[in-house]
Amino acid sequence: MTFRRGWIPAIVAPVAVVVAAVAVPAVADAASPPPAKTAAQVLSLIAGSHDAHYSGTVAQSSDLGLPQLPTSMSSRAPSSSGFDAATLMELITGSHTAQVYVDGRSKQRVQVLDTLGERDLIHNGTSVWSYNARAHTATHMTTSGDASARETPAPTTPATVADRLIASITPTTKVSVTTGTFLGHGVYKLTLQPKTSETLVGSAVITVDAATGVPLGAQLDARGQSTPAVSVAFTKVDFSRPGADVFAFTPPQGTTVQDMTAPSHETQGIHTEKPEGQKPIVIGSGWTAIVEVAGGAGMTSAMSGLTGSDAQLLNELTRHVDGGRMLQTSLFTVFLRDDGTVFAGAVPSATLLAAAR
Repeated sequence: MTFRRGWIPAIVAPVAVVVAAVAVPAVADAASPPPAKTAAQVLSLIAGSHDAHYSGTVAQSSDLGLPQLPTSMSSRAPSSSGFDAATLMELITGSHTAQVYVDGRSKQRVQVLDTLGERDLIHNGTSVWSYNARAHTATHMTTSGDASARETPAPTTPATVADRLIASITPTTKVSVTTGTFLGHGVYKLTLQPKTSETLVGSAVITVDAATGVPLGAQLDARGQSTPAVSVAFTKVDFSRPGADVFAFTPPQGTTVQDMTAPSHETQGIHTEKPEGQKPIVIGSGWTAIVEVAGGAGMTSAMSGLTGSDAQLLNELTRHVDGGRMLQTSLFTVFLRDDGTVFAGAVPSATLLAAAR
């Protein structure tokens, strides 16, 4: 029994909202801290960096208080979809290294090489390829001609995390700036700190190259935890333009390819519209917002139909509570109600249960 795709947003979505951290390597910084800027000036600097070109190695790691994946699960064959419970757990709890190539808004490539096997995402103009070497599958999507880098699916990089965090800034956030050095570059460190103590998020820090505005790292700390909850940052970076061949991709022989067309701006709402009962509901706002997704009979069937190692992993990760099962991490909480409804947020479990009732 493979891990149902419908479960993936319930656990991954909170991570996507709060993902990132800076893992600073032990290297000597020859640069000097840059002149001071206001938070608004640093935000403007980041906004102007989407046309930049650069490449480098990015390290990502997580410390969410979850158990490490057992060797027996990580070594088993992948499902036909390439996504099962073991794969998802390793993505959330494991450490990953990726090669990142960026040439403005229309060309990006992220190549992950780790125990999950090679995974690539290549955006080249109107073409977007997603490739999973372990599952021997690839997806090719054609986007509209005016699609930008931020409108195409992308793995976690310092830039994508920075965009998500900046988009989440509200009046409930205290924003401050300090200066420093990182990887031999002068940088600004933009700190976002919730004004409320009712969230599991302690703070978020975006490290920004002072010369280009490119985010070199981002950090999200869980309240009361001494180590970053999740981290993504360059360990080396080169600001020269990557070669055009980097963004060319041909699926290897034997790869199963699925072709799809991304919805345009005009039809996006039509093609992605969900039935009323399946639309996510946002309870509250800011750092204490809770997302409610009604799973219905399909989700209930998936929960009851898990067997073998998938069922074992679910039982190990979650605990039984009145009315369902609870996944608690240092940074976010997920409640899987018995009727298939999912509640998720960067809040304590008691807050989530209160919203579910």
